[in-house]
Amino acid sequence: MLDVDLPAPAAAVRNLLASHGIVPALALLNERTPYRFTAIYKFNGEVMHAAYAFDRDCEYRTWLKVVPLSKSFCQHAIAHGEFVTSHASKDQRLTNRPYAGMVESYYGRLLTRECGKPYGTFIHFDLEPRSIPPKEIRVLREVIPQFIDYLK
Repeated sequence: MLDVDLPAPAAAVRNLLASHGIVPALALLNERTPYRFTAIYKFNGEVMHAAYAFDRDCEYRTWLKVVPLSKSFCQHAIAHGEFVTSHASKDQRLTNRPYAGMVESYYGRLLTRECGKPYGTFIHFDLEPRSIPPKEIRVLREVIPQFIDYLK
């Protein structure tokens, strides 16, 4: 994981978004973590659609494209603005665990438009237990809002 001061990743994300688009910016943020996937999911009624995704191991798979909101960790990010779990199958906050055996680690942050209307979520996730350092969460809180101007 890269150890970069806040102004450097914020500028790097801003430059990538402007010059190459969303997926390269997701790839940059993914590189800073141990997570396999980094994505932006968009609300669409009772489901979340993967609007943009990066998979560090292979081509993006179709099973990532649509997730029922009620079975998604995104419901927790939506409710609290941000949600993180390093080991979902052992996380006592997740009592009914509808995602058991699938996503094991997750960091998500609610994306809202300037008018306050929710768009969806920015997420890092993995099928294996993973952790995200508090320093990286601070970076994400700074850079994630930059994506909203590039989302349809």
